[in-house]
Formats: sequence, C-alpha cells, structure tokens
Amino acid sequence: MRVVNLTPHVVTVVDERSRVIRRWPGAVRPARVEAVRVPVGLEVAGVPLMAEKRTRADLPEPQEGVWFIVSSVVVSAHPERRDLLVPSDLVRDGSGVVTACRSFVVSGSPVRVGGRAQDRPVPGGRPVSA
Repeated sequence: MRVVNLTPHVVTVVDERSRVIRRWPGAVRPARVEAVRVPVGLEVAGVPLMAEKRTRADLPEPQEGVWFIVSSVVVSAHPERRDLLVPSDLVRDGSGVVTACRSFVVSGSPVRVGGRAQDRPVPGGRPVSA
C-alpha cells in the first residue's frame, strides 16, 4: 500500500527502541483546514466567546490502495473519509517538540465492541472484518 504525507512536517515512525521504521517528507501543498470565528455576544470571566466554523481541506480523491497522512483537525473536517492516517503515540524531545510517532490512528476506524472487532476500513475498497 502507498502512503502519502499531506502534512507540512516530515513524519517519522519509530519502533519501541526509537529506531526509524519509515520516514515521509513534508508535503509541498499540505492539506489545511481554515477556521472562521464569529463573536457570539457572550463573555465568560470577561473573555469573549466565539463560534467557529471550519472549512473542509482540499484533499485528493480517495484512491484504491493509498493512505493519506493528515492532522487530526483535517480528519475531524472529513468524517466520511476512511483513508486518512493521523500520527499517534507521539515521541517528543527534551523540549517537548514532536520528533516522531510510533503508530497512526485510522480515520473512521470502529472501536472494538464487546471483545470483537467491527468492520475496518480499506482505502478505496470495501470494509472487511478484522
């Protein structure tokens, strides 16, 4: 399967011993979600409250056998997609800067219910049971 990084950052995946498993360069044109904020006319402790509407990202169409690495904000703007990966189990340096991840969260992936796996997504294909 092919993996395409649509974030502006290099995505590095490491194992439990911090050995690099794989690395994808940052995208020249990353997938972004914009936020439009509108005052709602209320305050909490003197702080104005805002409503926020997020745009959808300019994602490529789903392609069979292709996964896209994106941010969690992009995934939240596209709940219908089943081909998006979000870096997870982040590894940070001494300053708290993310340097790698150990896994990906799959968009639209059901959680185990009652000890049995639900259908899991396959990019560009039909769900299959785990």
